[in-house]
This record gives sequence, C-alpha cells and structure tokens, in this order.
Amino acid sequence: MIIPAEALAPETLDGIVREWLMRQGEDWGLVEGGLDDAIPLARARVLKGDLVILWSETEETLNILPRDEVRRSDQKEAWEDQTGSGTNEHDRDQSGDA
Repeated sequence: MIIPAEALAPETLDGIVREWLMRQGEDWGLVEGGLDDAIPLARARVLKGDLVILWSETEETLNILPRDEVRRSDQKEAWEDQTGSGTNEHDRDQSGDA
C-alpha cells in the first residue's frame, strides 16, 4: 500500500527518510556528503513523487522505492492475479477446495 507523503507529519516523514537512507549505507545516490545533506533531497523526491513510501502488509515493513519500480511490481501482481500464477489447480482440487 502506498502511503501518501503529504498525509505524514513532517517529522514522521523525515524519520522514515532518515531510516531508509541509513539502510542504504553510504550509497545514497543523492549527494556527496553526509546523511544530513541527503535527507532534504530524498524528502523532496518523495514529496515530488519520484520516490514512493510503500507499506507491505504481509511483511509489515515500510520501504521507499522509485515510482517506476512500484509500477512494475503492481503490474506483476495484477498479472499474477489475472492468470492465477503461483497457484497449482491440481493441488487445489486434491485438497477439496473448489
């Protein structure tokens, strides 16, 4: 589920961005410099929509991804939902489920 950045308090958004950047290590790809320099740039990209805050209900994790990666993931899930990919019909029939 996408979390709209605008719905978050500024200090909450900064905390999410800070934690995400720290997980990235020093390969932030945003600036040469420290974490404090990278936070406002990453926050701006989130607010602009280039980066998306994503909550995974199954994993109960919060992550930040580039928007195009989220779209590819959504397309894959939609395709799997349409085709039933990952579900074995024979196994379902044998278990008694219809």
